[in-house]
This record gives sequence, structure tokens and C-alpha cells, in this order.
Amino acid sequence: MVSYADTGFIISLYLEESTRAVALEAIGKLQQILPITPLHELEFRNALNLRLWRKEITVAERDTVARKFEIDIADELYERVEVPAPELWHTAMRLSNRHTPSAGTRALDLLHVAAALTLQAGELLTFDERQRRMALAAGLAVRP
Repeated sequence: MVSYADTGFIISLYLEESTRAVALEAIGKLQQILPITPLHELEFRNALNLRLWRKEITVAERDTVARKFEIDIADELYERVEVPAPELWHTAMRLSNRHTPSAGTRALDLLHVAAALTLQAGELLTFDERQRRMALAAGLAVRP
């Protein structure tokens, strides 16, 4: 089964967060390379910059984590993929109409679930509760 991880799950592999141990355990059980989209790369960098703005990390720490992520991509721990934009946006709009009125789903959550569906993933790796509920309703397995 193809797995797709949202950016929150991926960033927890690199930063000391309460979810880190669970993320590392889940990733250790995978027998595949995770897809990385331009959305992941933007969100990953922005998450680091937000932590810098909040004074939770230093510039040196941000740059070290960003370098480690790039090295992991180069070492093929992740695979850069493009999600066809028309299908991504169409799927995200359909998910919004179906789930946001009752679940309060955010746009980035919609885009991650839409990307997982468009890439024909069978499961989503996420810690976000609203995203988990929407992904389950959309037919994806969800871990951890």
C-alpha cells in the first residue's frame, strides 16, 4: 500500500516534538519511499521559518534541519513527485464541499488528502485530527 505523509508528520521526524517518537516508529515500519510534493517542500520550509519567528529555533538550527531534509531527499528516503494540478484542485474542491461544512477542514488539509487520493495512496500519515477524520471518510487508511 502506498503511503502519503502530511507535512506535520514529516517535520516531526526532524524536530523535537511530542509526536516525534511515534512518527519515527511509524516511519520505521514503512517499506517504501514517501512521496514529496512541492506543497511539502514549501510547508516544511515555512514551518521552520515560523519556528524561527517564534524564537523556538535558531537560524543555524533551521538551516541544519533544512539541509538534513534535502540530504534525505537526495538519498531517496523521499521521492519528489508532481501532482497533476487540475486533478488536485478538482479533488480538493470536491472534498471541501463534502467535508468542510461538517468537519471545519482547512485548505492545506484538503490539499494533502487530495494529493494522497490523486497519487492513489492507500493511507495517510498524519497527527491532525480533522485531517484524519476527512481522510477516513474519503476512504484512506490513517496512521499512526
